[in-house]
Amino acid sequence: MFNLAIENEVRNKTENPLNITIGVNRELTLTDAKYLAHDPQLKIILSEESHPAIAYSHELLKQLTAERLPVYGLNTNFGDQVRYMDAQLKTDDSALYYNSINARQENIIKSLACSQGYIVSPEIIRVTMMLRAHCLAQGYSGVSPETISALLAYLNAGITPIVRCYGSIGASGDLIPLASIAACLLGENVNVMYQGEIMPAPKAMELANLAKFKPQFRDGLALINGTSFMTAIASLSLYDLKRLFNQALSAIAMALESLLVISSAYHPLVHHLKYQLGENHVNAFITNFWKGSQLLTDLDELRSADSAIKPVQDYYSLRAVPQGFGPLQENLNTATKWIESEMNSVNDNPIIDMVENKIHHTANFMGFYVTEACDLLKIDIAQASTWIHALLANMVHPRKNHGLPVNLAIDPDNHNGFRSIQLLAAALTVQNRKFAQAHQAFSLPTEGDNQDVNSLGTHAALDFQESVANLERLTALLFLAAAQALELRGIEKASHKAQEIYRLIREHSPTLADCRPMSEEIITLVQLLKDERIPC
Repeated sequence: MFNLAIENEVRNKTENPLNITIGVNRELTLTDAKYLAHDPQLKIILSEESHPAIAYSHELLKQLTAERLPVYGLNTNFGDQVRYMDAQLKTDDSALYYNSINARQENIIKSLACSQGYIVSPEIIRVTMMLRAHCLAQGYSGVSPETISALLAYLNAGITPIVRCYGSIGASGDLIPLASIAACLLGENVNVMYQGEIMPAPKAMELANLAKFKPQFRDGLALINGTSFMTAIASLSLYDLKRLFNQALSAIAMALESLLVISSAYHPLVHHLKYQLGENHVNAFITNFWKGSQLLTDLDELRSADSAIKPVQDYYSLRAVPQGFGPLQENLNTATKWIESEMNSVNDNPIIDMVENKIHHTANFMGFYVTEACDLLKIDIAQASTWIHALLANMVHPRKNHGLPVNLAIDPDNHNGFRSIQLLAAALTVQNRKFAQAHQAFSLPTEGDNQDVNSLGTHAALDFQESVANLERLTALLFLAAAQALELRGIEKASHKAQEIYRLIREHSPTLADCRPMSEEIITLVQLLKDERIPC
């Protein structure tokens, strides 16, 4: 189920409820990417303003080609072989010259279509194709109009190339993944997904009545020279993390209630004095969530009570949530700016300058902004994962849970309660901590040292994607534990929002009284998070 509010937002900004428009004067968002991923029937159309820009840059490229101007990837070879000029560059035989150019465009696609690893989800590939078409449609790449038409025809026919995860190092963009897509457009004997089946690209094209694409001039290079694959992965994962952020805070707020948190640490004055916007945002969210709660501990009352009941100061994981999660809230905004800018960028090389009628050899295909966004958020996710595990540890340990039974087990003599859930949380947390390594530190010179620095943006995006998935699983675990703990405290004492969430959880996962397998219930709760069914 896709969130209706988001669906309406997307539909209102398009000219047709069933379309997303790309190209000149269009700015794509994370929501557009998610909407396309959600709805395979959605059609992608080109803005009217794109056609003259595409035609002008293509004509300029043709003119410079006819003048035999040496242009990278046009009448030179590629990468570290750029020193090898077209053997026909000086010939008087134009047919030989143009045939050699076009043959090289096909060859670069064929040679790079060698991705390995697990098959990437069709949703990512669809968004990748939309972003590549959007980039080329800005009119700075010199491609033929047929190049963009071929991408959109594939997309709109519902043909999705099979692409495997490994191959890109994020320099010259996503060469190997994008070539794996482009090879399908050429009608090479590679696999695609069509009408629910995996089949060779030529068969799918025949069924969909599509002709094989024949690249000319620099069409082949333009299809593969950019950041569209890494950006598609990052955009979908970032959308999910932004949705998950408030859900995780809600689970944390419920957990804090169940641990009788001292509310003094969440007094607005405390956070106003820190001057950090994210911290104040998180604090306001949590205190608003707690409305109606009878489980929060008042510091003044605690000071006058027997200190053996509860110390006058909580553990750090209980009293420092705003300070710990505030940076993540702010980094989500920064990452959104970077990723959406990358979605709308001309991340190609060379670039056609239509003002000065020049061609610039550049490096816009570098994915460092994607890498930085993913690396930054992977660190924050590792912190959040560690925090959720700490809260679970507080909830299951009698030394720290202020009167709750060990492992939240109703009958601890005979049943294990949430002990296994904490073990699972530890496994997920450790993996997310491993993912937190900065990929920029692993840059490896390659390709004859032409690509002597690289972004590793696709590696960062893939790990970011899995980090978000693990944080989603951890959030589901914390919701389950918090529901059990609040039930043991007396759910009628919990905040209004906690009671509402508790009732929804109990519709899908009953009280854990006896030992039972929990895998499917956890998966169900994760799906509730994805569907935005849990009120936050």
